[in-house]
Amino acid sequence: MKLSFSVLSLTVIPTLVLSACSGTASRLRETPAPDPSVAIIGANLWDGTGRGPVSNAVTLVRGDRIICAGAAGECLVPPHARVIDARGQWLIPGLIDSHVHLLFLIGGSASEELSLDLRDLLAQGVTTVRDMGTNPAELLRRVHAMPVAPRVYAMQLVAGRRFFFNGFRGTQTARGRVFRQPPAMTMQALGWTPILFNPDDDPDSVVAVAREAGAMGLKLYAQLDLESVKKLVAAAHRVGMPVWGHGWVQPASALEQALAGQDGVVHAAGFAGELFSKEERDTLVNDGNLQMATADVATVGSVHDPRILAALDSMARHGTFFEPTLDATRHSVAYFDSKRRHIPSEQEEYVRAASGFGMEVTREAVRRGVRISAGSDHVAYGPANERASLLGELGLLVDSIGLSPRAALLAATRDAARALGGEPARRLGTIEAGRYADLVLLSKNPLSDIGNLESVEWVMKGGQIWRPGQLRSGIAMK
Repeated sequence: MKLSFSVLSLTVIPTLVLSACSGTASRLRETPAPDPSVAIIGANLWDGTGRGPVSNAVTLVRGDRIICAGAAGECLVPPHARVIDARGQWLIPGLIDSHVHLLFLIGGSASEELSLDLRDLLAQGVTTVRDMGTNPAELLRRVHAMPVAPRVYAMQLVAGRRFFFNGFRGTQTARGRVFRQPPAMTMQALGWTPILFNPDDDPDSVVAVAREAGAMGLKLYAQLDLESVKKLVAAAHRVGMPVWGHGWVQPASALEQALAGQDGVVHAAGFAGELFSKEERDTLVNDGNLQMATADVATVGSVHDPRILAALDSMARHGTFFEPTLDATRHSVAYFDSKRRHIPSEQEEYVRAASGFGMEVTREAVRRGVRISAGSDHVAYGPANERASLLGELGLLVDSIGLSPRAALLAATRDAARALGGEPARRLGTIEAGRYADLVLLSKNPLSDIGNLESVEWVMKGGQIWRPGQLRSGIAMK
């Protein structure tokens, strides 16, 4: 009997248990799984596409992508989505700083401030940066190991022979004999990896090395003539990589770079190169005293020289982007203004000349329809208050150049993404379905005052949200 009871028990008890639990199981099945979507409702949406603000908007995010953004009737909130009430606030695309320098290798290690600097950029609403001078492989390796950072894209520096080898010969100038080491040695001491290009070299091999290192494009830096620029631009464009260069890459001028099909030009002060003939530019390259040459000719009045205006008009016709980097020059002037003991120097002469000249070049560029990308020339070391910033750059574009806050915001969102090209142009810069969910919520209207960009409530990068305090304190790292 015991045996039969045991068998009966094994048969009946599971049935009883299932019967007793059937109501609970049914009730559990009736409770739907949480919807993975995030709905940001009620905000004033400025989506960066060019259309006006949308009040009482709905923006839906799933994973790392935006799935809908528009008026309440355009985007229906899923019944069980996580809802973020943003009534009365402003939602804008994540900001893009298209010109930074992050990696400074000293004694074999990056500055300890790199992680803090990147988190601080994110806290300011800067969700994407482009490093314009670096060791792409090393920088990207370090950034990818960080739990929290903006999106980082890196460019590969390329320069001509004299940038690497000048023989340490002294140069006689009007200010005495000057000895200079090859600039490449200074870069290499920072851990950067410029590539040498000679006129007879294979440009496709340069592009292959850059791609292998993880670079998204080429930055032409110095000692490159027009034919070299043409070859490098053609090779990079064959594989979909953008090419940018200095205002002049000594001896190739900004006009020559635009005619060669280059995608963008950086640094307003470099347009002083247009004031020299081709032969004079060649001589200046050999002389090496380029900053003093700029200081001698760069004035507010010289900006209106027909040669500079022709370069700007050519850039406007070809769609060549311009990145003035005004805030970095302003910080340099402030540095010399703050010194208690004033000792005249070539560097100060250059900085003061470049400041007024660069402002006027940028005003003319805007008047003539040149496309502007907001890049600050920010560096990830030194006292924070001495670093150029994207917010400072945008403030200058509005207050000193005359852009509207809307136009300045476009230069740091939609137009900056287009300036970067490649994936950023397809996935960043606007709040639209299919784009990365890189968003900034502000408590104040940035269209009425560009300074309101400082009123960050939270930042979303790839669907993850942080408040500024979390980022700056390091809580976001845990």
